Amino acid sequence: MKKEKNEYYYSLDFFRGFCGYGVAISHLNAFVFKNLYAEYISYLFVEFFFILSGFVLYPQLLKVLDNKKNLITFFKRRWLRTIPLYLVVTVAVTALTNNLFSSDFFKYLIFVQKIFPNFINNDYFPVAWSLSIEEIFYLVFPLILINLNKSNFINYTVGLILAFILLKFFASSYVDANFLRTGSILRLDAILVGFILAHYKKLIIINKVKIILINSALILLYLFNYDFFMHSENSSNLNLIFIALMQITGAFTLFSFIFLESLIKKLKMKSLCLLISRQTYSIYLIHIIFIYFLDRLNFSIILSSIIYIIALFTVSLIIYKYFEKPFLSLRPKLK
Repeated sequence: MKKEKNEYYYSLDFFRGFCGYGVAISHLNAFVFKNLYAEYISYLFVEFFFILSGFVLYPQLLKVLDNKKNLITFFKRRWLRTIPLYLVVTVAVTALTNNLFSSDFFKYLIFVQKIFPNFINNDYFPVAWSLSIEEIFYLVFPLILINLNKSNFINYTVGLILAFILLKFFASSYVDANFLRTGSILRLDAILVGFILAHYKKLIIINKVKIILINSALILLYLFNYDFFMHSENSSNLNLIFIALMQITGAFTLFSFIFLESLIKKLKMKSLCLLISRQTYSIYLIHIIFIYFLDRLNFSIILSSIIYIIALFTVSLIIYKYFEKPFLSLRPKLK
């Protein structure tokens, strides 16, 4: 495999921050002000995260493919990045909701709350399902990758995606739409799609105009078909189409953001992009805490939104500087 310099995209930092705030604001409107359409929008933002995750992990996973000694290093890097803050926030949310030491609490701790349908009694930390998918992917996919080689790894990855599509197809008759979208094992292909996109990046990125036009059409298709997808009679085929639409829209949206790279550099927005990117993980985890508090206060939507955004911005900066950054400094480098 020809070595190539890994290009850094500040536009993807912006994309990450955009998704983080998008999820948080959508959830405020959904959980506090009972806006079901806002929850529908949040589904798409989370899907963007999966695509982005696979895309940005591609270079690291290639190093695992090149050198099996990098496997443990990859695990250390991912777990130091994700687990310390997750554990702290999980304990905080659990204590806030009076679920400390419940069976659900321990299931959240080890990321298995969405392994099976109805595996938990009280989904009091509703945003954690996506982290379960991420952590299982971090553990399982590199173990598969080290048994492949440079000539066949992409074929096996495509095969895995097709296998997960078949798995969802067979499972769709036995599980509800929500579990089909959030089940930990069923959704691993969402990250694999981002991995494939990164591999074929150079071939895809040359079609700028087509990508932007198709992406615009897909976004409109999603936004204007809430009733069709959410209020139609329960159909397993429709649920599968809905997930496929989110994945395809996520793929085109990611590249649409990459096309903003030159504009971001021209406007000297690199620092801003890095800033909101660094906030994203903590915002994703802690926003549910602020939602629980605001739900009890009965403020207007405008006042709640102002307090919420200021609190998220401030607290996430503090968390990154004094909690996340020290752990990030401990991460070993991939060889």
